Formats: sequence, structure tokens, C-alpha cells
Amino acid sequence: MKIRELWKGKRGALLLLAVLGIVGIASLAGRSRAVPPPPPPAAARVDVVSPAAEPLLRQGFSASATLEALEDVVLVPKVSGKLKELRVSPGDRVRRGQVLAVLDHRDQDAQVGALSAQTAVNRAGLDQARAELEQAQRERERYRKLLAEGYATKQELDTRVTTLQTAQAAYNRAVATVRQSQASLQAQQVNRSEFVILAPMDGVVLKDYDLAPGALLGVSSPVAEVAQIDTLKAVIQVPENQLPRVREGMTGLLTGEGFPGREVTGTVRRIDPYVDPSTRTARVEVQVPNGGSEAPLKPGMFAKVFLVEATAKDALTLPPTVIRDGGVFVVEDGKARRRAVTVGLVLPDRVQILSGVASGDRVVVGGGDALTDGDRVSSD
Repeated sequence: MKIRELWKGKRGALLLLAVLGIVGIASLAGRSRAVPPPPPPAAARVDVVSPAAEPLLRQGFSASATLEALEDVVLVPKVSGKLKELRVSPGDRVRRGQVLAVLDHRDQDAQVGALSAQTAVNRAGLDQARAELEQAQRERERYRKLLAEGYATKQELDTRVTTLQTAQAAYNRAVATVRQSQASLQAQQVNRSEFVILAPMDGVVLKDYDLAPGALLGVSSPVAEVAQIDTLKAVIQVPENQLPRVREGMTGLLTGEGFPGREVTGTVRRIDPYVDPSTRTARVEVQVPNGGSEAPLKPGMFAKVFLVEATAKDALTLPPTVIRDGGVFVVEDGKARRRAVTVGLVLPDRVQILSGVASGDRVVVGGGDALTDGDRVSSD
């Protein structure tokens, strides 16, 4: 009985030792195997773009404009009368001093003729008075000598002096009469000239108001409109907050539906010295050359004017949204690398990059909002 119990005790001890050995071996085996590292984070998906190369970059702002003639004159007669002839039509080019229209001036011609004849008569009277004056002067001198030599009396000399004085007065009256008649003639000739309407400048006839010979015209009746269109002005209204950006001499680039496919260059020549309190804008004039036989620009046309503040040649540009805190991310060897950039001209849809990236660099433009330098990225 004791032997059996002793055997059972030995068997339990052996069993316990066996279990402990197995556990120890398993523990040693577990310690001998290395724990695998955690898997690397997945590469962030990003969109990239290369800097665009632009031959010429312009910074400025646009405004709407209406084209106007540099000079525009509506001609009206200074006198009333019937239209005799209209010598021009819309579109005709005219020269300064060219006759555009003539009013009936027969009455004025008659008055000019009468005054001319009267002036001629008065001049003849002046010639006669001059001859009589000269004769009286000679007689006085002759009797002075005769008196000195004792061949004439003092009374005879006094008579010649009186005759000279009378001749002098007659001559003076004749001179005054001629001057008066000449003044009247000149005034009538000026009045007669008002019946002929002349072009005040070189230009183009815009309107003739559909007048026909025989039309009765008053002193305020328009006859023709003449404009100088070899140079036009694009008139824009600039908001007061943009007015400090405008200066005389800056370039304005015009485009419009009336001259499709063309960009016309003008120059700011006038900036009004005040702001309209009702619109909070100031009037700015951009003068635009419009020479040549075609004269493609017409007064009244609508145009867009881009006022150029600054330009840059051979510029590299990027979308403004890619620049954050003065830098961009560039993809290099599958990783995002941050680069500081220097910005030049700033446009609404792109900015000029002066340094920091080069042509051909792959700049992150989308995705990876939380990128840090060295992050793994992937792109097409």
C-alpha cells in the first residue's frame, strides 16, 4: 500500500516536471523568434503639374469701355437760311477748311456788291480830295516864295492857307468815309461767309441729318457731324479703390466683338482729377491709334480694356492655390519634398515663380492636404 502511494507520488512529480519543461521550451522558442515591424503607411495619392513657361506675362486689371472720337463737332449755321447744297455724306473724309454745305446767300451777295460799289465811289472821292490837298499845298508854298520876293501880298497868301485848310478837312472826311465803307463791306463779307459751312478739322463725316436742298435752317439746326477718328479714346470708369493703380502713360490693351481676333494697344492719356460721388468712379481715357484706310475701330463700339501694370518675359507660372506658407511640395523619387518659392507677378489664376522650382519639376496641386516633408506619395 505504501509502495503504491509512493509510486503515485513519483508519477505526479514526473508529470509536473514534464509540463514545466514543455512550457519552458515553448517560452524559449517564442523568445528566439523576432517580432515583425508594423507595415509602412500607404503612399498618399496626389495630383501634380509642371510650371508653365509663358513668353510674356502681364499683370493688371480689366474694365469695360466705350470708344469715342478724339474730337467730335456738330456743325450748325450761325445764320438762318435755306440750304442750297450739301456737299458731303456720312463716311466721307474731309480736310480742314473744306466746304461742307452752302446756304442760299443771294441777298448777301447783293449787299456785298452794293457796298463794294459804294466803297469804290468813296475811294474815288478820296483820290480827288488827295489831289486837291496836294494842289493846295503847292499853291501855299508858291505864294510864300512870292511874298518873300515881293510879288504877292499877305492877303493872297492867307487865301491860299485857307484853301489848304479846307482841302485838308475834305481829305480827312474822305479818308473817314472810305474807312467806314470798308468796315461795312468787311462786316457784310463776314456775314456772307457764314452762309458757307466749312470743316473745322481733318476728319470723317459721321452724320448729315438727312438734309436736302431747300431745307430751312435756323441758327441751332445741325447740318453735319465731323469727327477725328484717326485716334480714338476708350473711356472707362475706374472704381476709386483701383484708381491708385492707374497712371498716365500706362498701356491699355483693347479687345472687342467689333474687331474680333485683334488686340489693339493704347495709352492712358487722361485721368480725371475727381471721383464721381454717385458712382464712386473716375473717368479714364485711353487713346488708341486708328489710322490707315480701314480704320477698324468705330466711335460707339464697346471694348474691354486691360490696363497693364507690369510685365515679365519668359516667366514660369503656377496656380496660386499650390503655394502654402511661402512654399510648395515637389515630388522627388516618390516622396514629397517641400521647397520655399519666391513669387513675382500675381494674377487671378496664376503667379510668377522667380525661384524655388524649375521647368519640369512635378509640383503637387491636389491631394495630400496634410503632407509633410518626406511623405511617400504617388501620382500618374
